[in-house]
Amino acid sequence: MSGDPIRGRYDTFFQADFMPLIRHEQTQGAEERSAYADEFAAYHLGQIDKKLGRLIELMEQGAKSRT
Repeated sequence: MSGDPIRGRYDTFFQADFMPLIRHEQTQGAEERSAYADEFAAYHLGQIDKKLGRLIELMEQGAKSRT
């Protein structure tokens, strides 16, 4: 991971299970909740994309080594 503290907090926050942001002193509007859910989903789709990309690379390397 990079030495960027903001990026580190972002990664830590989104690596945890999804939990709606609940603040007892103020309620969030639908737009804020939706934006948070969208960011969470986008982060995890990016992680899936990275893992699938790596899996494809490994499969291609395996196919080349068998030929």
